[in-house]
Amino acid sequence: MRLRIPSTRQESTHRTVVPRNFLLWSCNLVLALVLILCLFYFLTIVIPSVDWTNLGVMPAPPIYLHYVRFNGSRTTNYLSFTEYLSVRSAVQYLAPDAIFLHGDFVPTGVYWENLTSEGLISHVHMEKPFDFGKREGKLKRPKFVEHQADLAKLEILLEYGGIAADFDVYFLRGEKIKKILRKNKAITCYGDEDGNNIGFVAGWPDSVFLKAWRRSYEDLYVKEDWNFNQAFVSKYLTVLFAKDVYVADNVCVIRDTESVVEENSPQLRYFMSAMAVHTYNRHGKPQIRSVADLGGNTTHRKHLLRTIYRNLEIPESEPGFQDEVTIRP
Repeated sequence: MRLRIPSTRQESTHRTVVPRNFLLWSCNLVLALVLILCLFYFLTIVIPSVDWTNLGVMPAPPIYLHYVRFNGSRTTNYLSFTEYLSVRSAVQYLAPDAIFLHGDFVPTGVYWENLTSEGLISHVHMEKPFDFGKREGKLKRPKFVEHQADLAKLEILLEYGGIAADFDVYFLRGEKIKKILRKNKAITCYGDEDGNNIGFVAGWPDSVFLKAWRRSYEDLYVKEDWNFNQAFVSKYLTVLFAKDVYVADNVCVIRDTESVVEENSPQLRYFMSAMAVHTYNRHGKPQIRSVADLGGNTTHRKHLLRTIYRNLEIPESEPGFQDEVTIRP
């Protein structure tokens, strides 16, 4: 029989207790620190960088710039110096995703070759549209080839979106145009109290304003009147579809651009504050055939073209400059 001999060593009554959930507690601590750092980053970096004014604004369509020219609109296929500068103004100050010339012939000349060699513009073959007045049961033959170009502009915008312009429209503030297109489905161009001008028009393919304007050439085309469909109809449609369209001011207004003006004068600064300028080059104005013709006394038009030719920085718009007008019948 074995005896149980009591031990003379005293056992300690104190033990080191290690929490069973130590790992979980550590993970929670790390997670809390990460959340604090994320919150700090969000409050100090993300929020200050957000443009809150554009929240809820529609994304803009790809910004394509479209020119249209058909045979019969002029006596030569040569792309002129001033037309070349229109494209240059778009490249420099509008920066569209692509530039296209739609029409039934390819231009010629050194300025066209200059643009195409740099990949700045592409020709897209397009036949003249003849879909005029068909609602009456018999198509009307358009009196002016320019009316066919006008209808083509609307059809192009309804298919591709973007901007359609004449070759005597010069772009100055492309970001302004893009901002408008993020908030509106169309842009039209105020001409005078009688109507708008289709020399500069832009919009989305789903714009009801553009659809109605294009439909007017089918339903009530007046071929003898140069302005009826492109100016008068557009004006009244802006009232019907006011939420759809932005009416740009100081772009297509007919003005004196040939009077001598002082450099940096208030009149010149106001003139250059527009998002774009339609100069109406064909309205009996002195021809500017090359850069040599930009010399001499300063006029509004010469200053504009010099700025584009030299690729100068466009100054800020004049304080209080208005570039939108509300049309009322």
